[in-house]
Amino acid sequence: MQAFILDTENFSEMHEKLAPQLEQLKIKRKDILNAELLIEEVFWRMVNFGKAAQVKVRVEKKFFGKVQVQMTAEGSPYSPLVEAADWEDDKDDEDYYSMMILKANRQKLNWYHKNNLNVVTINVRSKGNSQAILTAASIFGGLICGLLMREFLSPEVISFVVEMIIQPAEKMFLNALNLLIAPLIFFSIITGIIAMESGVDVGKIGLKLMGFSLLSLMISLFISSVVAWIFFSGDTTAINTLSSAKNAAVESYQFSLVQFIVDIIPGNFVSPVLNGKVLQIIFIAILFGMSLNALGEKVSLIKELIGNLNNVFTKMISMVIFFVPPIAFFAMITLTLKIDAEILTVISKLFIGQLIATLLMLAFYQIFVWRIGKISVKPFVKKLFTLLPLSLATASSTVLMPSMMKLCTEKLGVSPKISSFAIPIGITANLPGTMIYFITACVMFLRMYGIELDLQNIALVGFLSIVLCLGKPTVPASAVICVVTIVNYFDVPNEIAGLLFCLDTLIDRIVIFANVTANVAVATILARTENLLDEKIYFTE
Repeated sequence: MQAFILDTENFSEMHEKLAPQLEQLKIKRKDILNAELLIEEVFWRMVNFGKAAQVKVRVEKKFFGKVQVQMTAEGSPYSPLVEAADWEDDKDDEDYYSMMILKANRQKLNWYHKNNLNVVTINVRSKGNSQAILTAASIFGGLICGLLMREFLSPEVISFVVEMIIQPAEKMFLNALNLLIAPLIFFSIITGIIAMESGVDVGKIGLKLMGFSLLSLMISLFISSVVAWIFFSGDTTAINTLSSAKNAAVESYQFSLVQFIVDIIPGNFVSPVLNGKVLQIIFIAILFGMSLNALGEKVSLIKELIGNLNNVFTKMISMVIFFVPPIAFFAMITLTLKIDAEILTVISKLFIGQLIATLLMLAFYQIFVWRIGKISVKPFVKKLFTLLPLSLATASSTVLMPSMMKLCTEKLGVSPKISSFAIPIGITANLPGTMIYFITACVMFLRMYGIELDLQNIALVGFLSIVLCLGKPTVPASAVICVVTIVNYFDVPNEIAGLLFCLDTLIDRIVIFANVTANVAVATILARTENLLDEKIYFTE
């Protein structure tokens, strides 16, 4: 795009020079007006305080549809953004409205000084879902690469690539996430509780959160039971024809409700982080946050420190998640190499059943948002699906927690005091996708071994699934252990674990997206019912 020069004499002509270029890039009218407003504020500050004689303006089109306006002026280092960041809300300040404009649009602005030039960039249209696009492309590329490797490479070469490149990369990524997830959950929950200020607010919102989560589990139980009964009511292929199921066995999980409740309270502050006990981390965070609120202004410095630490860990986790596309590429290669046609044939009905039950749950959440939140569901659905590629790539609600919180606050207008409290707790309690998986998988295995699907058996499977959804062991492949535990009640042998490991790799992608949907929906409804939803952000495309 052609650059133009602004000075105090020709500034009134700025609209005539800028608007046609932005319109050519199909920028919406409201975004053009906002860009003009920001250019005006930045220009006058660069002239009056930065002592710039003139400012060069250029419209630049970046990757993935991102559009920026770059403003350049000669002079010693001067940033109008520092003033906006440090400025306190004071209506008596004569610069009040200018600073409010800059502060409200701080995320769209950036500044740097290079070669005696002050450069301010304005994001007119953000890159939007670039990571989601990259992740989707990586998934497709990994699928193609995996198929080509199976076709043209020897088993020895494939084993070398997996062991020397793919597995180390995935291990490093998971280690980085495990390093940061526990403190992120801890500080996020405390920050949300501090924002609520009183124990009454915490208790009220907490009860609503648990109520919505239990309702979600019950609805998913009903939907998955009906779908599973329809799909597996006839004859089902016997599992013992699959070679992959003969060589693996997993011990079932001995669940104790009393021990589950007792284990929520840890014996020390360190073991929950070291052992990945999310419920224990949540307990400590809630206790710590409510104690800080009770002490009030006496601990204001600690509250400020907690908020800053939350920002630090959020930034760190976003830096790690930047590497999701290549990890998605490697994960898809691994998936393609593991799954063969025989297994796909057997589990196709399970996959389709899981998908249909998940789609029905998505319809339920749309009704949920519409009827209880009393707000249009179109923006919710449109923005929610930006997380689908990340769900397919990571297969982990915990890994997606920062992305869920960002979607809630920046795209759906949910107050941070709700998202930082509801999302971390929801990923351990609001698991409708996991419930659907347990029900459909268990019913499939029961039918494979000729066990009748009467009301009593379905009810027992449902009860055990609810209990295990809330008390899953914190170990790898915990879903496999839980399904084995449930079907053991019907004397189905543990050898089904071989097929389950392959099945888990595929189905978990759908499971995670259903869980993500549930958590984002509940956070949105909570914010709406507590008058903490910014409708301007919610309806902004």
